[in-house]
Amino acid sequence: MKQFNLPDLGEGLPDAESVRWLVKEGDVVAVDQPMVEMETAKAVVEVPSPNAGRIAKLHGQAGDVIDVGAVLVTFGEAGEVAEESAPTKAEEKPAAAPTASSHENGASEIFKLPDLGEGLPDAEVVRWLVSEGDTVAVDQPMVEMETAKAVVEVPSPVAGVVTKLYGQAGDVIEVGAPLVEFGGTAGGSAPAKEAPAEKPAETKSADSGTVVGAVEVGNTVVAETSSAVVKALARKLKVDLAQVKGTGDKGQITQKDVKEAAKNGVTSAAKVEAAPISGTDTSSPLAYKASPAVRALARKLGVDLGSCAASGRKGSITRDDVEAASKSTGSRPAPAAPTMSAAQASGLPPVHLEIKPETVRGVRRAMAMGMAHSHATVVPTTLVEDADISAWPKGTDSLARYVRALVTAAKQVPAMNAWFDGQNFERIIHPNVNVGIAVDSGDGLYVPVVHNADRMDMAGVRSVVQELRQKIETKSLKQEDQQNATITLSNFGSIAGRYGTPVVSPPQVAILGTGRFRNELKLTDKGISNAKMLPLSLTFDHRACTGGEAARFLAAVIEDLQLAR
Repeated sequence: MKQFNLPDLGEGLPDAESVRWLVKEGDVVAVDQPMVEMETAKAVVEVPSPNAGRIAKLHGQAGDVIDVGAVLVTFGEAGEVAEESAPTKAEEKPAAAPTASSHENGASEIFKLPDLGEGLPDAEVVRWLVSEGDTVAVDQPMVEMETAKAVVEVPSPVAGVVTKLYGQAGDVIEVGAPLVEFGGTAGGSAPAKEAPAEKPAETKSADSGTVVGAVEVGNTVVAETSSAVVKALARKLKVDLAQVKGTGDKGQITQKDVKEAAKNGVTSAAKVEAAPISGTDTSSPLAYKASPAVRALARKLGVDLGSCAASGRKGSITRDDVEAASKSTGSRPAPAAPTMSAAQASGLPPVHLEIKPETVRGVRRAMAMGMAHSHATVVPTTLVEDADISAWPKGTDSLARYVRALVTAAKQVPAMNAWFDGQNFERIIHPNVNVGIAVDSGDGLYVPVVHNADRMDMAGVRSVVQELRQKIETKSLKQEDQQNATITLSNFGSIAGRYGTPVVSPPQVAILGTGRFRNELKLTDKGISNAKMLPLSLTFDHRACTGGEAARFLAAVIEDLQLAR
């Protein structure tokens, strides 16, 4: 027997709900034959069969929430021993490494874009490193792909001849879509061995700073109390798990318990279907229930989603609804012209400007997602204060001083140098200080990390920051250069601005913003003096930190900054 596990359905979500099985146990299916309809965020997706064979068992019923990587279908005959397939990513890649026999017979094999490690649904082609007709070796880099904030080299899974490249620089390729086609092995070389099955990635919960599963707290590992499937189902049905009595093993709450609770009205909030507000942007996912493809079609045809009859499942708008609305309303009306423009009044010919929407990609897309993630989960509070830096000698490296002050304050108030798990209400206080540095660029906002800044002097900090900025300019910044920050610095004052409300990036709990220097008159014991003042803005997650901790942290930052050296 062979088991097929639920793959990532293209939205980077941890699970999906079974809507309807299209096959039954005992059926013989062909490759790519649809087997089940699964509902993700706001779309119903058909999951095709990866094999040709007989279905021995279907796992789950309509309404069940299935984790990505969990067993979905078992293929084989009765009495066979089940053969475990690789969970999540190995199953997620629709095209396995080509076999030697297929190449020797001249058959082509297509390598599809794998998940590049960030759980994102797509990546952008930066630069091809090979050309059609090239012979490549196993693990030879073929293309540079830009994910959230890093450029990743994708290696070849086989030794062979490249017969086709899918996409050009700037194209966005979905995970699981064709990337490279191979036409034969080079010199009869054996293909790469299939990678061992990976463990399913830890599932992120609805809380941005949360990891569902085993969570490290101090020097111990604490397991979650309820399964991710149960929690996901509870969120979907708006059930308060605290009010549900578990009937499972050792009092665990099961899916059946959650469904029964939903029927009995044990909910955390009343389910309200809000009507779209007049004037709402109909492209917003919150305005109408429609898939991205349907929204794109509506924009193309000039159809207002508010004029569509929602005939889809659970009140969703379908392509047919949009096309029907387009036929009934006709083409998009031209915008009303003003009675008389300035150009008309002057006798000059009118100027027609065509404004096209710009797709937000790469770094800007990642920034938008991160900001929305923070806004939805963090409880931010900002404290502002000034530091008198008049004692600084000429030529002081301000950025290095900021990092040193953050390190000093983090040692005095460790609660601010932490990660917070809002789902399990746990935090990790870090013994080391990894400072994320917000860097503005033409492509968007990067936040590379100075790892172990507490072990460096100011010259070392400056050297690392310069190296990271160089990587940003040359688009060679790697994922590891941007991971595991424990606190962040935003030096927006190098451009403009006195105070601000910097955005905390979960699971971190604090970010310090430094504003623009200013000179002001200051009353002292010796009279009035001219002082050089540095504005500071500290935003912290009030779920994880008290106001007193934040104030003491800010005071420690100021104390260090006001030293002469």
